Amino acid sequence: MASLGRWGFAAAGILLALTTGTAGATEPHVLRRWNQAEPETLDPQKSTGQPDRQIEQDIYEGLTVWDADKHPAPGMAERWDVSADGKTYTFHLRHNATWSNGDPVTSADFLYSFRRLVDPKTAAGDIDSVRDVVNAEAINAGTIKDTSQLGVEAPDPYTFVAHLTAPNLILPELFTARFVYPVHRATIEAHPVDWTRPGITVTNGPFLLKSWVPHDQIVVVKNPTYYNAADIKLDEVDHIVSDDDSTALKRYLSGDLDVTRVPTRQLPSIRKDYPDELHTGVARATSYMPINMTRGPLGKDVRLREALAMTIDRDTLTDKIFVRGQHPAYSFVPAIIGSHGYKAQNFGFMDLSMADRIKRGRALLAEAGYGPDHPLKVTITYPTNDEIRGLMSAIASMWKTNLGVNVVLDNQEWQVFLTTLRQKNYDVGSLALNVEFDDPVQFLRVYTSDAGDFNDVGYANPAFDALIRKAREALDWPTRNALAEQAERLFIDDVGNMPLFSYANNYLVKPRVVGWRNNEADAASRFLSIKD
Repeated sequence: MASLGRWGFAAAGILLALTTGTAGATEPHVLRRWNQAEPETLDPQKSTGQPDRQIEQDIYEGLTVWDADKHPAPGMAERWDVSADGKTYTFHLRHNATWSNGDPVTSADFLYSFRRLVDPKTAAGDIDSVRDVVNAEAINAGTIKDTSQLGVEAPDPYTFVAHLTAPNLILPELFTARFVYPVHRATIEAHPVDWTRPGITVTNGPFLLKSWVPHDQIVVVKNPTYYNAADIKLDEVDHIVSDDDSTALKRYLSGDLDVTRVPTRQLPSIRKDYPDELHTGVARATSYMPINMTRGPLGKDVRLREALAMTIDRDTLTDKIFVRGQHPAYSFVPAIIGSHGYKAQNFGFMDLSMADRIKRGRALLAEAGYGPDHPLKVTITYPTNDEIRGLMSAIASMWKTNLGVNVVLDNQEWQVFLTTLRQKNYDVGSLALNVEFDDPVQFLRVYTSDAGDFNDVGYANPAFDALIRKAREALDWPTRNALAEQAERLFIDDVGNMPLFSYANNYLVKPRVVGWRNNEADAASRFLSIKD
C-alpha cells in the first residue's frame, strides 16, 4: 500500500462548476459526515483501511454493488449469466456508463483493473475477490509472469467474462469489493504517482472527488453523468477527518457535522439528551488484539499467548471501560455472523471464573520460564485515539496485576500504525475487523498464509489454509460453515489473536439525514439524503 503524502488540491474549474448554484435554485443538499482517520490512499486496489473505503465507495463502482438492503445488485454490469458448471460468469456492461472525463466504461477497463490487482508489482492490499479466477494466485505469487494469463476476457466492449478454478457461492458479493473497482488506465499511465489527486483522478461512481485537504476533509460532489444520477439525492458529501471522537462530537453538537460516532464516556448523556438522534446497532465486527506470530517470545510460545488472552477481563471492558452495548467476545467470528447457521468457535477458558483464569495464566507463564524474577515484557502498539488508549491502558493494568507482565504502551498515528503492522514490527496491537455481509469465511480468510497485508499477525498454518480453500469451494452453506468452523477452531487453539468484544455502533445522526442504517457504520452516501 502506498502513502499519498501530504497534499490537498481543488479540482479543475469544470468540476467546480458542477456544484455552482444558479439564481432561484434550491439549497444544495450537503452531507457532512465523520471519517475516523486520514485515508492512507484512494487507490482502491491498494487500500485496506475503513477510512479509505468510506470515500472510495462514493467515487467508484464495480461490476456489482450492494443495494440498500445489503444484497448484491447490478452495478456497472446491468446483468450477468453463470454457466451450468458455475465456473464461468459473463457480465453484460451498461452502455450508458461513463468515466468522469466522458470516456465510456468498457470491458477493457475491467480487464486492465483485474490484471493490475493480481500483478505483484501493484502490491495490492487484498486479492481475495479474484482469488478463484484462473491463474490469479499464480500471477500474484510470481509463478506466472504474464498477467494476460489471468482468466478474464473482454470479447467485446460491453462483455466481461471471468473464468473460475471452481464454482463460488458468493462471487456477486465478492465483486462488490473496492479491490475490483475499475481504474482509469490512461490517467494512471499519464500520472503514475499522483493519479488519485483531485483534478487529476478519473472515476466512475455516483460522486466525483472535488478536494482533499489532508487531516481535514475530503469533499465529493454528485456526478451528473452517472448512469443513475436521478436516484442520487445528495449534491455534496464532506468527509470530515477526526481521530479524536470528542472533537468530532463537539462539531456535531455545534452543527458542523451531520453524522458522527459517540465517544463511550459521552454515551450516558447522549442517551439522555439526544435520544432521537442516537442510532445504535450491532456491527459485523470484532474488536481484537493481533499478536505478532513472526517473532518471539509471543510468536514462538502459544502458552504465553493463551495466558495473555485468558487474563483479560472482558466483562469489565464491556461493562465499565468501553460501554457501548457490545458483548464480550471469545471467538474471532462474531455471533451476528449466523444467518446461514454458522456456530462461532470460542476459547476453552470462556466458562472459567476470572480467578481460575488468572491461576491458569500464571501457571502457563511459569511453564514458559516467566515469573516475578523474570517478568514477561510486552509492548502494546495502538493507533491514536483516546478511547483506544483507555482500553489498552486497562488491559495493560490487568496483565500487570494478574500476571506480573511489564507492559509498554506505544501510541502511533494511523498511517504509521498500518506500516508497523505490515512490517510486523510490534508485539501486540489493537484493531477491529468489519465485514460487509454474513459470511464467516470473510473473517477467517484474512489469516490464510497468502492473505497479504490483511494477515496482520503473520499466521501460517497449512491445515487452516486448506480448510478455508475447501470452504470457499463449497456449493452450499452447511458445508461452507462446517469447514469454516473447523478453521476457526484451529485459529482459536493457536491463539492467533485476542478477541475482546463484538462491536456496537453508536452514532449521532441529525434528523435531517434520511436513510441511515444502524448496523452500517460507513453506510454508502448513495443511499442517504437530506430533508429540505
